[in-house]
Amino acid sequence: MDASGDVELGQRMMVHEAEVQRSGGRELRDLGDGWLLHDPGDAEPFWNRLVAPSWPAPPMAFERRLDEVVTLFATIDRVPHIRPRPAGNHPSDLTDRLLANGFERVAEDLRMVLRDPAPCLALAERFAVPPPGRIRVARHPGPMSGPPRLWAAEASLVLAEAFDVDPYRRAGLETDLLACTLRPECTVLIVFDGEEPIATARRMSTPTGTYLSSIGTRPGWRGRGHGSLATALAVADALGNSCRADIGGGNGSRNRAFVHLAVDVRNHVARRLYEGLGFVVVGAPVADLLAR
Repeated sequence: MDASGDVELGQRMMVHEAEVQRSGGRELRDLGDGWLLHDPGDAEPFWNRLVAPSWPAPPMAFERRLDEVVTLFATIDRVPHIRPRPAGNHPSDLTDRLLANGFERVAEDLRMVLRDPAPCLALAERFAVPPPGRIRVARHPGPMSGPPRLWAAEASLVLAEAFDVDPYRRAGLETDLLACTLRPECTVLIVFDGEEPIATARRMSTPTGTYLSSIGTRPGWRGRGHGSLATALAVADALGNSCRADIGGGNGSRNRAFVHLAVDVRNHVARRLYEGLGFVVVGAPVADLLAR
């Protein structure tokens, strides 16, 4: 893909991620030069962020726009939180300028998009009839979901251990999982070893594509392909009956083939896993910037 394609795709990925994370009272507002995701009921910075801004390059104009954005966050009583694009930022040194103005890089990730669905579809097809053994997969919501609080607790246990989440945030993880599955086209997959939940993946789809998140495996079960299986099944669910190798966007069923995710820039193991499943990196690492 050429540079212009990366710019367009990078913006599409950032905005689509924010779009699928609207739930309950959470809103996504187009500011004309960026998109504001805002949760009136939750001050967690993850749910309150400005994505893909495009601001004037001249220093005085840039500073003026930054002041306006900081004031906007103050009016909604939220910490200023900005996430640039993986490609095509304007100005090109946007991250450096924000760092020079008191923002802090609290995380950094790579954006990846599905280019070749064949590896995921092949793995999903092999598991269409689960092989004999202890490994099984449950989809929530689904006909065999069971009590919502039970499966949400199982999924949050996996995520808490996979990403070393503080125990006090477990309840928040459960609430978010339950809220997601109240929306159409949101599915949480849990891989079990016997009765033990060991891996998860979450699929959030809209008519314009699918964002994958919450992909994790508990430490004691890593390196056995469970994360790959959860990811591949989520991709197969997203593509449904419109599977095709043309991942270039467009309308109708082709949009279902737009599948993307984010991975921590330091997580080389996960990056290799996703590359083996047909994903490729788009652009440069995206900084997660907070004004402390």
